Amino acid sequence: MERKQEKANVYKANRMLQQKVGSGPLDERAVQRSQKAIDENDVDFTPLGMRFLDLLEAAVKQAGDESIDMKTRKQALTSPVMELKANAAIFHYSLIGNLANIMLSFLESIEELDKDAVSIVGAHNTTLHAIVMKKMKGDGGKYGDILTGELKDACARYYAKKKKKK
Repeated sequence: MERKQEKANVYKANRMLQQKVGSGPLDERAVQRSQKAIDENDVDFTPLGMRFLDLLEAAVKQAGDESIDMKTRKQALTSPVMELKANAAIFHYSLIGNLANIMLSFLESIEELDKDAVSIVGAHNTTLHAIVMKKMKGDGGKYGDILTGELKDACARYYAKKKKKK
């Protein structure tokens, strides 16, 4: 099946923020203070992470409801995954960020939310939930490599299965 090429929408940048903060090089001390604040951040990620995971769990439950249009269901899945990806690194959970990045790519690449795709997202949610509850910071070491490989393999099996059906 040939996919129809869509023309990209181009939006003109809003320069209001740049006008407020100015342009040019940043003060090196301000950059160092900001980096230090990120590096020394010891705020517990659990409440924030769980809030996003609860949203993802609700979206997984809703994903099979065909009375809701596909775009809305995909957005409900994508939004908490994006939030997890964006926030995980700040709280030193790079494994969550890496897994969320893989899941975002998967969600962006699929055309429909069939049972298998929803199952992969559900398993992803369960995995992230365990990582947050066990406070598994960093890249997870060898377990992180295994989890990352498993998610990539699940996505690859999904793509292969879809390709066979065509």
